[in-house]
Amino acid sequence: MDTQKKDEKALVVLTQGQLKDIYEKAAAIGANEALKTFRQEQEKEYSRRADRRLRNTKLLLRNYRMLKEHAENSVFGRTQMEESALDILESMMSMYDNEVIIESIKRSATRTAVIVSHIETMFGLYAAYCDKSPNRDIEMRRYEVLWDMYMAEDTLSAKEAAEKQHVSKDTVYTDIRMATEKLTALIFGVDGLNVQ
Repeated sequence: MDTQKKDEKALVVLTQGQLKDIYEKAAAIGANEALKTFRQEQEKEYSRRADRRLRNTKLLLRNYRMLKEHAENSVFGRTQMEESALDILESMMSMYDNEVIIESIKRSATRTAVIVSHIETMFGLYAAYCDKSPNRDIEMRRYEVLWDMYMAEDTLSAKEAAEKQHVSKDTVYTDIRMATEKLTALIFGVDGLNVQ
């Protein structure tokens, strides 16, 4: 008899209204979960793009002197180009290999000159920002450290920059990180910001 009870199935009768209510609740739950998953993926992608932009800013800074020299000494003439600095930078976002990125920029003298000019212009804006900052001394030090280590004709090592600024090497590395984050926002525009 116990076996018979286990095999029996209960018959449940629902009205059309009850079925509709169940469907609507299930649909709402499914839609909320899908939206939540979509937002999480969107945040991950935004974070990945911000990370790539920061990485690409560091790459541009490390290679700035070489790119500048390439643009100045190229035997190929510079031609009028419709591609903007932001177009070139955006094309970098889908590349992950540092050498491929630099070779892509060096592909033409004009393209290289556009990027070098953009970096220099944004560095000028960064200097103006630092000069007007309420924390002028700290921000100008960060600017000078970044300039001395990447942009100057004769670049300095972290140790030399620390000695010049009368700070520790740890402070120099913090200054580089903070300055690079701000410079990324300038180089890449508002998309360069890593806002959470």
